[in-house]
Amino acid sequence: MPSLTKQEPKVVLDTNVWISAFLWGGKPAEIIKAAEQNRLIIFASEEIVVEISQVLTYPKIRSVYQGTELSRETLIQTVMRIAKFVRVTKKLNVVQEHSADNKFVECALASGADYIVSGDKHLLKVACYKKTQIVSVKEFLKQIETNYSSKDRDFHVVL
Repeated sequence: MPSLTKQEPKVVLDTNVWISAFLWGGKPAEIIKAAEQNRLIIFASEEIVVEISQVLTYPKIRSVYQGTELSRETLIQTVMRIAKFVRVTKKLNVVQEHSADNKFVECALASGADYIVSGDKHLLKVACYKKTQIVSVKEFLKQIETNYSSKDRDFHVVL
């Protein structure tokens, strides 16, 4: 279970959360904003950044940001600026239904993350691995509001 101290929660974001935050904003963007304000720490691995970069080349995704001030390069630079990087040293087979999702669990294990935030049904089905909870964006924001708010560190989220 995540630590209930007032330390910043440690988080790994699934690719779908990064992409949603960048292109559509909303609740996923609140997580990115919280990291930029040092209210939580987002961890990533090389494999995660590679996947984000690949997804940004998909025609359906590219059509959303083409013609705006956004580019694949600036979006990847944003990930590099916001996330703390960890080196994954242990390969896992926790998400058996979709082995590509194991990269998020591996990153969480390497970083000691409290949460993996995802919209992926395969990851969400796992629910927990060791001390890391696997939750939706909405559930993460709700838990952060409850567990990490204090008089000194206000974390209000509109649900």
